[in-house]
Amino acid sequence: MNGKQRMAAQSRQWLVDALIELMQRENVADISITEIVQTADLSRKTFYRAFKTKDDLIDYLCAQLTDGYFESLQKATRDQEPISFETTMANFFNFWWQQKDLVRLLIRQGLFDRLNGVWLQDAVAHYRAFPAPWHVAGTDQEVNYIMAFALGGFTNILRVWLAQDEPESPEQVQKGALAGFGQLARSIGGTN
Repeated sequence: MNGKQRMAAQSRQWLVDALIELMQRENVADISITEIVQTADLSRKTFYRAFKTKDDLIDYLCAQLTDGYFESLQKATRDQEPISFETTMANFFNFWWQQKDLVRLLIRQGLFDRLNGVWLQDAVAHYRAFPAPWHVAGTDQEVNYIMAFALGGFTNILRVWLAQDEPESPEQVQKGALAGFGQLARSIGGTN
């Protein structure tokens, strides 16, 4: 990355940080681009070089989160052969626990579904790049359905869990989720 690219990336991050700071004290619908650039101490021109709209900035923030999760998943399972579902789940709950303040902010601001939508956009590529033994081979459309089902379940657990005033530990949530998934698997196999 050259100096110009580094500065552009830094400016994007300052804009994200400014948006987060503003969302902590006012409704996202009421936040203007002018407020964002003033908080970031950048010009409107800089904003529009990086993003077309405030929604693009929100999507960028959501993509940072989902990309960060996927990077943590790859790191956590790098030396595992085969990749374990339990490790994958532990990573999921631990990663989002570390991000709980931001996730809770997105929930309060009504932006959690945006996070899910951005995540789903890259789901097929991430699915194919993560060769887990429980993944099925299939067309992009089939994988898209599988990922919509899986992400819907996981992200709704995430929403219910972290929206609580006093959420349980990641380990407790994982234990409950594993029990539920195990029962689902047994019922599909006809051995409930």
